[in-house]
Amino acid sequence: MDLVRFAGDLLIIMAQIIAAAQMVYEEKFVTKYNVPALQAVGWEGFFGFCTLGFLLIPFYYINAGSFAPNDPEHRLENAPGAMCQLANSWVIAFATFGNVLSIAFFNFSGISVTKELSATTRMVLDSGRTLVIWIVSLSIQWQKFQYLQVVGFVLLVFGMCIYNDILFRPLINKMRNRGPSLTETDAPTYGTSSASINRDKERLVYE
Repeated sequence: MDLVRFAGDLLIIMAQIIAAAQMVYEEKFVTKYNVPALQAVGWEGFFGFCTLGFLLIPFYYINAGSFAPNDPEHRLENAPGAMCQLANSWVIAFATFGNVLSIAFFNFSGISVTKELSATTRMVLDSGRTLVIWIVSLSIQWQKFQYLQVVGFVLLVFGMCIYNDILFRPLINKMRNRGPSLTETDAPTYGTSSASINRDKERLVYE
């Protein structure tokens, strides 16, 4: 069981690294070639559909064993079984269609933010999306409350505030701008300076 948990944590870390690399490459690509956001989403969806559709063929013949307990045949991916469920359950079909639409709008919005702002801003906003999903899941009792989740989301919000210069940057700027105010004696006498300059010019002319 410890090995399975370690493998799960390792997969999550690898997924975060791959997602970060994808966001950085997307920012470089769409800004360099000025690719429209809708076109970028369309090509990503096309290549993703083709790649995963091809991988479903070998995955069907891989026996996952205990890693696929819900599949009677314990296959890694059972595409024919999934199609059968879609055909026999309108709830699954409706949820799948809604998932496709939500991911399409999510990717379009994400690439638009990446193109107009940066990939870092997109990831910060994406972290906020996770917080909203967690709150909704708790409200409709889809998952149980865990105190470690609160600690994680507090750190998440704290990091978002630091990145958006909400916490430390205003305080630092306020401390830098705080200094001795100018008094009347310290104020520059622009009129006197102009008169002295004019006198110097006249002396040079006469000399």
